[in-house]
Amino acid sequence: MSGTRQTLLHRVRDPGDREAWEEFFELYAPLLEGYARAHGLARADAEEVRDQCLEVLARKLPSFEYQPMRGSFQAWLQALARGKVIDLVRAKRVRAHESVELSRLADAGSAPDLLWEREWRAEHLRHALERVRRAEDPERFHVFELLLVQELSVAEVSARTGLTAAQIYKIKAALLKRVREVLVRLGDGAEAGLDAQGET
Repeated sequence: MSGTRQTLLHRVRDPGDREAWEEFFELYAPLLEGYARAHGLARADAEEVRDQCLEVLARKLPSFEYQPMRGSFQAWLQALARGKVIDLVRAKRVRAHESVELSRLADAGSAPDLLWEREWRAEHLRHALERVRRAEDPERFHVFELLLVQELSVAEVSARTGLTAAQIYKIKAALLKRVREVLVRLGDGAEAGLDAQGET
């Protein structure tokens, strides 16, 4: 892989890259907890699932090798998270209505998991926006939020901020580019396969 496009997954191979590990946990901890919560787990149980997954990640990532035949990092992480949710529900001797959810999860196998896909996309975007917000001038980021979060028109943003349409388009283009750059740096997950056998 080109050194100029070193994804977050490759950077965390170095246990000494503290910034990479902090960014990694900042991104994936909420994703894992959100996925568990989306399956109906209480906050404490979702946090337990999150922590169990992060423990596996911390152990395996420094030595991971890219092996495309084993699939994407996203698919591996999904299998790990689903397995930890199933294990936790089983360990707590589920009530009858919970066992329906457990059965659905266990039977899903490799079928597309819409909850996971939604959480994955939302968390990557949230993380990218937050990284850009921290580094950007607050007034410029406010313009960006008005356009993309509040979905105001350029004319409405212009009326609120006093900026011209040309200035607004320039800010939007610049910040969209920065968000894309953060997402590229994170990697799309297809470049790094991990062997999940025995870790679900």
